[in-house]
Amino acid sequence: MSTLGTIRDRVEVMLQDTGNAIWDTTVIDEGINQALDQYSLVKPLHMETVITLPGDGHEIALSGIADLIGVLNVWWPYDSAATAETWPPNRVRGFRLWWDDAQAVLFLEIDDGAQPKTDEEVRVWYTKRQTIENFGTGDITSIQGEHESLIILGAAGHAAMSRTVDLIETAGTDLYQVGILGTWGQRKIREFETQIKALQRYEARRGPSWGAGWALDKYDVRSGR
Repeated sequence: MSTLGTIRDRVEVMLQDTGNAIWDTTVIDEGINQALDQYSLVKPLHMETVITLPGDGHEIALSGIADLIGVLNVWWPYDSAATAETWPPNRVRGFRLWWDDAQAVLFLEIDDGAQPKTDEEVRVWYTKRQTIENFGTGDITSIQGEHESLIILGAAGHAAMSRTVDLIETAGTDLYQVGILGTWGQRKIREFETQIKALQRYEARRGPSWGAGWALDKYDVRSGR
C-alpha cells in the first residue's frame, strides 16, 4: 500500500509540479487531509476493541480511540478470557454516542437498570477515520488500493483552490490565469464529489451481509428480542 510520500508524489504529478516549485508540501498535505476526511465519512475504517471499565456506570469514555467517527455495536457483559464463545452475544439494545468537551462518551441505555461494573469488559465495534502511513497518527494505509486515485483527485482539486485564493490576494496577478486554475480546481473537486456520492450509494446498497432477521417460530430466541 502507498505511504504519504507516494500519495503526495501522485498529487504533485497531477498538479504538474513534481519539484514543488508552486505547491509546497504543506498545501498538498492539507488537500490530502480534506479529501481523506470526505472519503472517511462515506467509507470509514471499521474496527473493534475490548474496553476494561475503570469504574461503575452507564457512561464509558472512549477517549482512547483515536479519530473515532461512530459506534456500530456494543456487547456487554463480555468476557475476552472465556474458553467458549457466548452465542447469541449479549448485545446492548440501546446505546448512544455523545461528545463531552470533544471527548467521546458511550452511554448504554439498559432497560432493566443494570449497569457495567469496575473491571468488567465491554466489546465495541466502531468506525474511525481512514489512515495513510506516515500521515498524522497513521502507521498503515487503510484506504483500499482502488480508491487511492480518488484521494489523489480530491487532494489535487483542493490544492488548486488553495492556490487560487493565494493568487487572488497577490498584487499584479493575471486574473485570467487565476480563473483557469480555479475552474480546473472546481472541476476536479466536482469529479471527486461525484465519485464519493457513487461510492456512498454503493455502500448503502451493499449493507450488512446478515441482519437480525425475524423469528422462525416461537422457540426461535435471538439476542435483543
